[in-house]
Amino acid sequence: MRKNKVFYVAVLIIVFLVMVAIFAPLIAPYDPQYLDISLKLKPPSAEHIFGTDHLGRDVFSRLIYGTRISLLLATIITVINLLIAFPIGLFVGYKGGRVDKVFSWFANIIMAFPSFLLSMSLAGILGQGVENIVIAVTVVGWVYYARIIRNMVFNVKNNAYVKVAVTMGAPSSYIIRKHIFPFVFKPILVIALSQIGSVILMISGFSFLGIGVQPNVSEWGMMLNDARPYFRRIPMLMTYPGMAILLSVLAFNLIGDNFDYEK
Repeated sequence: MRKNKVFYVAVLIIVFLVMVAIFAPLIAPYDPQYLDISLKLKPPSAEHIFGTDHLGRDVFSRLIYGTRISLLLATIITVINLLIAFPIGLFVGYKGGRVDKVFSWFANIIMAFPSFLLSMSLAGILGQGVENIVIAVTVVGWVYYARIIRNMVFNVKNNAYVKVAVTMGAPSSYIIRKHIFPFVFKPILVIALSQIGSVILMISGFSFLGIGVQPNVSEWGMMLNDARPYFRRIPMLMTYPGMAILLSVLAFNLIGDNFDYEK
């Protein structure tokens, strides 16, 4: 992996985004929620390097704080998905039988619908808000990870060393913890890293459609939604958050594609 330059470029991009999110109050020159109608739709200048939006808010400051919201939400959702999926996937995959049939039936129903469409429907029912976004995406998202973990456990438990442990009378909890979990954790972690980009894209999509975060929250999708009426007049208002989404999603996808978990 030392020769894999694409991987390290992607890591540098993510580290940069994380640092921006952490030090957003120090980097942003203005309060992202400060309104000044007299400064609305101002072009880039020394005072506002990316200009201002339709309410006179500094676009650069909103973009910086949007990094914090997008990365934090995507990380929280991914962690919750894994915390739910790991115990269920390990148990179902190792137990098999009727438990596996019930889970497979449930997973097939959930995954028969596009995840974005199903999460969007739940978000629309729950209403706007950060908490509702987390619930809507998590309710659907954990099934994807649990099914992958279940399939991996099915393959691992048929290996000789697992069968020997079962023959020697080792407890199921010990076998799962020592002989199955270590071989499942790394691949799922890589998949989760690549899926963070998809979660960012989904969150931004919800906000763009008006069912995501509250209108006063600085988030990339909401910035796209606010700038939509002015796209022909000032296209850069949509270009800035669009490029931020593109960069973050691309970075996470490149990490997932180039990370060698077998070493």
